[in-house]
Amino acid sequence: MSTLLAKSDPRETLLDHTQNCLDVYNSLRERMPFLAEVAEVPDFFEHLFYAVALHDFGKAATGFQNQLTGGDRWNYRHEILSGGFVVNLQYPKETKQAIALAIFTHHKDIETLKDKYSCGQENESDQQEWQKRVAELAPNWDILMEIQEQVQQWCPTAGCLWTPVESTDQLIGGYREYLKPYWNSKVDRELTPLHKTYGMLMRGCMIACDHLASNVNAKNEIQTALDKLEASLVQSIEQRGRQFHGWESFQEDAGKTDGQLMLSAPTGSGKTEAALLWSDKNQCKTKGNRVFYVLPYTASINAMYKRLKKLVSDEKIGVLHGKATYFMYQALVDKDYTPQNAAKYQAIYQAFIDQGRDHESAEKLVRQKRAQDERDLTKKICRPYKVLTPFQLLKAFFGIRGFEMQMAEMSQGLFIFDEIHAYDPHTTALILTMIKKLREDYNAKFCIMTATMPQFLTDMIMKAIGEFTPVDMAPEDRDKFTRHRVKLLDGNIHDAIPKIKDKLNQGDSVMVVCNTVKQAQDVFQELQHGADNAKLLHSRFILKDRERIEGELENADLLVGTQAVEVSLDIDFDCLFTEPAPIDALIQRFGRINRKGKKGICDVHICKEGGKSDKYIYSTEKVERTINAFASVVNDTLKESKIQVLIENVYCEGYDDDEQATFDKAKRFFEQHLRNIVPFIEDLSGRDEFESLFKSIPVVPMTYKDDYSAHIEAKEYYEAMSYLAQIQEYQFARLCRDDLLSKDKELKQWFINVCYDENLGLIFDEPNPNIF
Repeated sequence: MSTLLAKSDPRETLLDHTQNCLDVYNSLRERMPFLAEVAEVPDFFEHLFYAVALHDFGKAATGFQNQLTGGDRWNYRHEILSGGFVVNLQYPKETKQAIALAIFTHHKDIETLKDKYSCGQENESDQQEWQKRVAELAPNWDILMEIQEQVQQWCPTAGCLWTPVESTDQLIGGYREYLKPYWNSKVDRELTPLHKTYGMLMRGCMIACDHLASNVNAKNEIQTALDKLEASLVQSIEQRGRQFHGWESFQEDAGKTDGQLMLSAPTGSGKTEAALLWSDKNQCKTKGNRVFYVLPYTASINAMYKRLKKLVSDEKIGVLHGKATYFMYQALVDKDYTPQNAAKYQAIYQAFIDQGRDHESAEKLVRQKRAQDERDLTKKICRPYKVLTPFQLLKAFFGIRGFEMQMAEMSQGLFIFDEIHAYDPHTTALILTMIKKLREDYNAKFCIMTATMPQFLTDMIMKAIGEFTPVDMAPEDRDKFTRHRVKLLDGNIHDAIPKIKDKLNQGDSVMVVCNTVKQAQDVFQELQHGADNAKLLHSRFILKDRERIEGELENADLLVGTQAVEVSLDIDFDCLFTEPAPIDALIQRFGRINRKGKKGICDVHICKEGGKSDKYIYSTEKVERTINAFASVVNDTLKESKIQVLIENVYCEGYDDDEQATFDKAKRFFEQHLRNIVPFIEDLSGRDEFESLFKSIPVVPMTYKDDYSAHIEAKEYYEAMSYLAQIQEYQFARLCRDDLLSKDKELKQWFINVCYDENLGLIFDEPNPNIF
């Protein structure tokens, strides 16, 4: 055998792969030099170099090489053999342990290795197995020696502290020397620096170098943040047809702030630009700090991703949320993506044609592959900007596979949290605990921005981010964004139907917001025939129908919806009728009315009475306080500078007793959980604990089961995903009890036996006409 392979699909030699990994390493060292500071190890990058250089030498084993060329499965781990090459490192034992652990665990964690593979060497059987595998290196030793001799040339420092291993007899197993002591220290809670940020970044960066070098869509480098960001922002403003006359004072202040920032300004005033100017100010000279733009809702994230992509380019930004890959897939469909747009996918397309697929099916599968590749690249450390939910950040803190790479990426990260007030007490506790951990252990910086925020929440955030610079828009400047007049209506939303019809007859576009899907469906059916273009929007539509409806809202004269319409839809109606809700939710609803401020002062009507189920959604006391607060400004123009006062009237006591208990319990649990998370060992229960955060279950209406099944059979997974709707956890239990849900074990999917209408969504109180 004249060449040693590292991979077979696509074919890559061991020498080439190692050099590609070192290219990523050099990029990481050049662009994120601050990682050594976070690790608190000045020679961190030297240690990482040896891990990267040696990490795949075990692939020279004949069994591994035969597997790559069509032979039997090897059933052993190459990294166990690779770890033995640290024997010739001229470092103290603690440093050799760090390098060895990074090599041993760059695919599997310590627990998996010791439980499933013969790396323990604590009994004769294990020792014999290890010696047998080591012997497989001998036939290829001369070729491997040629690669070993390259290490000294690759070394970034003047003197290489490693010499080639002359024979297999010199190799060590490493379990007793490195893995077992680390495991025992973790069990005994005698934690070393390797159990903290040093070990976290060693494994995280080792995996990052290997994964990024293995990604055919990457360029073996860490992308930098946008150079001359301010100039690009100005250009972006002017491209939207607006003249740039300089930054507002609050934007200038944000752009001068070094460190933590609390930014408050009205919706539509330019908070996003202010936050980006802050991120540019806090970038290191090498532009290597990763920027995380965190939003609570999928619709907000998708909209912000589209906006920022135009600013920073496709290559530099990614999007992450539960449906991100589906979103990317649909974006390719909307752009009429074809394989000819990217030559590297032509071979994949042709392979599908050769399998007997028709042109349409082959194109779908190529789009699917492209979307998956985009997702995989975004999950790596490559892209400097990411728009995502806080759950995508929290995932790392549950010890789920790959968490060390995430922690490396978040080191000295720049985090922009928008709408942080939107989370429930449990999620807020997790987010604030995470923020504190990132600030204290990983030197992260935070920009917390909001239009309005109660003081009690500001105080809680301050405990997490420490000292911060407050930047507020001046009251007189805030009032320039005044757009609404509040009207309180006696009765409930159904009592307001005549007034809504009057507004429609006058030619006004009207948005109606209800607190439950059932209420929204009932109101829509009462009103739909009185409007030229009426739309209903809520969470119980299948994905393809929800996307269709959202795409048709621009010309709608009536929109009836639930909380789903509160955030980031690009809509602008003339007036609002809404059921009562806490003040922060109502302010969000107001934001969809006269959004651009070009209609003078528009009316927002609040019904004093809600529906019977509202008490399960909102605090009755907070809703009552909200109505009382708005009573003080009823029929008057709602000045933007007055809103903060109203919010304090509602939230003067902070969380209620139940909310505070929920917050405190979640905070205690998460703090204890974080003490048990250490690098090199993944948390087996972490994924289940993380997934328990999500309170909805995806279901497919029974009427679409055949369509869904056909797409799954054709491996068109994102086409199948378009038939998913969401139901809440509490609804799931009731529907199961009523025998309205059934799980297809082969498809591993729940199907729901209720009526579904493409304009109304899932209808729980009507029988399914397709069931006989």
